[in-house]
Amino acid sequence: MKKDYSSFNIMLISLVAVLSCFVVSLYTISYSSQVSGETTDLLVPQTTDQSGNITTLQVFIDSLRGLVSKSTELTGKYQLELGKWTTKENDNSTMITITDRYLPQFEELENEASYLAVPSGHEDIKESFIKSISSEAASYEHFKNYLTTGNRTENDLSNEEFSLAFQYEQVYAAFLLKNR
Repeated sequence: MKKDYSSFNIMLISLVAVLSCFVVSLYTISYSSQVSGETTDLLVPQTTDQSGNITTLQVFIDSLRGLVSKSTELTGKYQLELGKWTTKENDNSTMITITDRYLPQFEELENEASYLAVPSGHEDIKESFIKSISSEAASYEHFKNYLTTGNRTENDLSNEEFSLAFQYEQVYAAFLLKNR
């Protein structure tokens, strides 16, 4: 008799993704407080051109950080609901409704990211963020299908998409860490 570890796999992958988002968001919070002068630590210098204006790259980095912060918050809230499902606090029907409520928010975030102005040579960073959000949303869609149908293939697809989202996240997370 084969045991079903799909819920455990979902929670394990979710935990890794949330922790990764948490690390990036901690950095974002730290960076934001430094720039706004809320700390006495050394300020992280912003990239400026010769006239003293903030460069397109810095605007892109700051905008991306804002999107990452929104993404982290959205993912964290959904993962809390998923945790309630895992502990049987939410049933399948409730989780389906919750997922339907969250999917448009991921789509909205993806649309917002598509309008992000990107300096030459950094298109892959923007694309990695968009693909990460898209894969995460696809994961939740497959998970909803699994809850609706009980089809284990949908659950496997959900896990694969979530894993892809995490891989895409590594690209822009590394960029943000390098450009602090």
